[in-house]
Amino acid sequence: MINNLKERFPVFKKNPNLIFFDTAASALKVDSMINAVNECYSYEYANIHRGIYELSSKLTKRYEDSRSSVSKFINSPSSKNIIFTKSATEGINLVSSCLSENYFQDGDEVLVSALEHHANLVPWHLVSKKIKIISGNINKDGELDYADLIEKINSKTKLVAITHMSNVTGSITNIEKITKKTKNLNIPLLIDGCQYVPHKKLNIKDLDPDFYVFSAHKLYGPTGLGILYMKDYWIDKLGPYQGGGSMIKNVETDSSTYLDGFYKFEAGTPPIAEVIGLSASLDFINEVGIDNIYSYENELTKYAYEQLQKNNDIKLYGDFNNQTSIISFNIDGLHFNDLAMFLDKKNIAVRTGHHCAQPFMKHFNIEGNARMSVGIYNTKYDVDFFVNSINEIKNILKS
Repeated sequence: MINNLKERFPVFKKNPNLIFFDTAASALKVDSMINAVNECYSYEYANIHRGIYELSSKLTKRYEDSRSSVSKFINSPSSKNIIFTKSATEGINLVSSCLSENYFQDGDEVLVSALEHHANLVPWHLVSKKIKIISGNINKDGELDYADLIEKINSKTKLVAITHMSNVTGSITNIEKITKKTKNLNIPLLIDGCQYVPHKKLNIKDLDPDFYVFSAHKLYGPTGLGILYMKDYWIDKLGPYQGGGSMIKNVETDSSTYLDGFYKFEAGTPPIAEVIGLSASLDFINEVGIDNIYSYENELTKYAYEQLQKNNDIKLYGDFNNQTSIISFNIDGLHFNDLAMFLDKKNIAVRTGHHCAQPFMKHFNIEGNARMSVGIYNTKYDVDFFVNSINEIKNILKS
């Protein structure tokens, strides 16, 4: 069970009345992760992989053990399928750049959807001189239109790039519906799992994507670190993304050869302390239990949704039967930024705007909305105070 986990998050010691409903943007930081990063820099730090001395070799082992921890957390076939990047965004850019260089032919199609975060749209725009981008539609509830998306998969489709969970509504994508067709046509699949992985158990072996990306900072871990899972086939087929130290085999003044495997995608000094910190945050999540986290957050989100639904002035987006941890909404007669400013005065943090999902907003003909997103530090009291505060501002507007 999840009890009083706020005490594990130092921010609440300084600001005990904070109600933080912006976990979808970035989760607050757990004490064990902060301590791990601090200890790494204070007592253990050295550059890794090429140092013979003890300090370097010990930290190299911890770094690679952390890669194994990530692999185990998502149940990937091997830690050799785990590539560390500076963000999930960079992970998608790595894939788009390498596919453009080594795989895509002129006229090939990449299928995305109107539900995507900009990070799973713009990287494909950058290589669009070679490819054509096709978008699957969303329905009136803001859910993925599976029939439309699947109908658009054809012999020209060379990649499907799709979110696992919407960062606007919390809607979970039924990946299996899509893979029934992609696997029949041997079409690779990239999944943006940034919102999914912190809330639900991921089994890469069962899901079987070609590429899967997520972020450390949404897992109560450090910023500046993304994770890219890549199948063996693509690790062997694709060339490097960036050049520099760590990824080379031999270098001449006029040519280079590169290491095999995932190392060729990790140029330069890696995010050492961040990776150590991520391992600590995963230990924390495993200690609490990812299934317990999902159950607790889902119950809390359902309760919040039911309370907000009682307010006739609130427009809710998405189908709650398929949502978890996120609720986005607008209030009639009140700009979402004004709402956020009012809530901030109450020490309630929510996110407002287009949430890096402008195609979604365009679908509903809105500029943006307000989004509350829960984490394991939130409580029923937080929800009650949040809902009461919204009712208070509604009454002010009507007076």
